[in-house]
Amino acid sequence: MDRPQGRIIALLPDTNPPRALVEVVTAMRCARCAAGKGCGAGLIGGDGGSRHVEALLPGHLGLDSGDTVWLELDSQDLLRVAVVAYGAPLAGILVAASGAWAGGLGEWYAVVATVLGGLTGAASARLYLRRRGCMQRFTPRVSGSCAAGPP
Repeated sequence: MDRPQGRIIALLPDTNPPRALVEVVTAMRCARCAAGKGCGAGLIGGDGGSRHVEALLPGHLGLDSGDTVWLELDSQDLLRVAVVAYGAPLAGILVAASGAWAGGLGEWYAVVATVLGGLTGAASARLYLRRRGCMQRFTPRVSGSCAAGPP
């Protein structure tokens, strides 16, 4: 997926660092997803429409409401979010399944333990990602104006 574009709806006053409310159209861009042969991310994220996100706004760009902009998230931050979101449930599943196997539990108890481990991992990932400091770190930022061309 390429860099998303959005339209600045409003500049948020009294924010440090400066932020803007940006409307992003969430359409499927991957040809495999559009053909129904993708990874299934569209099932989770919805089939389109628009979303409003807060984005960090560099002061040197001189942007205003109504401007179309490019948004980006550091690849390292994206990787960290993916590791937390997918790694914590997977770790919960592996720990619970290993514990059930080591404890000599029957198949039914092993399945229940594994499901509970996955749910516990997912809940812990959700709690971690919902912390205020965490979400500020993973906030997208405006990287440039679409009128000036790709950043």
